[in-house]
Amino acid sequence: MKDGHPRLVTDHDATADDVVLPHEELDLYGVLEDAYRAVTGWQGVAWSRGTPGDQLKRALSGALLRYTEGFYATGGNKSALWESARASCGEAAAAVQVLVLDGRVSSEQARQVRWLLSRSMRMLSRLLRPK
Repeated sequence: MKDGHPRLVTDHDATADDVVLPHEELDLYGVLEDAYRAVTGWQGVAWSRGTPGDQLKRALSGALLRYTEGFYATGGNKSALWESARASCGEAAAAVQVLVLDGRVSSEQARQVRWLLSRSMRMLSRLLRPK
């Protein structure tokens, strides 16, 4: 990153980790990404369509994508996207709890992810406050 702009990578051997986009600079992006990585690594969770695992994965990916889209949006679109991202975090937290109730995920695994989701919702709420 130079002068507040992402570094342009011209080296063909560079990885995606070599480029930092503006939306990735806020802690919120990293927290959402950590939550997504944590849940997709869970063993014993069915990810097939229509399962709580599928719902969890879609809610978390939706939160990540809506936050990112909202970062670049303007006006009411920005807040609508960030409100939707916050709602998706709540949906993901509920899906995690369903997986605990079903015995697919331990309480400790759930606690970690639910903490990340709660933190994400608080961060999104701060972004949505009028200035």
